[in-house]
Amino acid sequence: MKRIAFVMAVMASVLFAACGENTKIDIKYEHPERYSVGDATLSQPVSSISVDWLFGNVDIVYSDDSAVRIHEEIQEGFLPLTDSLQMRYYVDEEGELEIQYCGHGKYRYGDLKNIRKHLVVEVPRSTVLDDIDIEGVETGVTVERVLSREVTIDGVKVNVNAVYPDNLPNEIDIDGVQCLLALHVVPETAGLTIEMSGIKPWLTCDLPSHKEGEKTIVGDGRCKVDADGVGIKLSIRELK
Repeated sequence: MKRIAFVMAVMASVLFAACGENTKIDIKYEHPERYSVGDATLSQPVSSISVDWLFGNVDIVYSDDSAVRIHEEIQEGFLPLTDSLQMRYYVDEEGELEIQYCGHGKYRYGDLKNIRKHLVVEVPRSTVLDDIDIEGVETGVTVERVLSREVTIDGVKVNVNAVYPDNLPNEIDIDGVQCLLALHVVPETAGLTIEMSGIKPWLTCDLPSHKEGEKTIVGDGRCKVDADGVGIKLSIRELK
């Protein structure tokens, strides 16, 4: 999935020491006129989920509803959730749900930094997604038992907890700066081929593993995990 979003926001976070409260952040994405505003229960089926988020949490979870539901709320902060600061969403003709943190436009860095929004995406329990794609800045993400063929993580200080008691994705890609991915798995279904590169990568694994060249293999190695960036951390934890 290709999209234009959060370029200036990511740069602002990386260069935080040089940023003042009045620094302008330019939030850009393609075709903003297609997006709807605020919470929703979607009538159309969803094949994949793409989220761009800032300074807050994102939960992607299963529900017993028959439709995908998206909801956001203020975690902390004193700014009103004006129209421009509400999330945007759009489902394209192929069923990709795209969620943007706020409206397309310019914002004060201090306004965005000082608000914490919590996004919840509820997916029908029978759904297997093609992809979950997260791009964020200082974002905590939980993927709770939601199955997808691919998972993509990118950004600055994105911390992901993904719980997989059954089938893992076919492929997981994580890139960015100071990002963490914790995979909570059971030994019987955990098959991973892990390849880490970049600057100061870090891996811990609770499960038996072995090395094949630069790769770390767990179980049958079915799920391909590619981690690259600066200070990327990957943790494989036994789910009990």
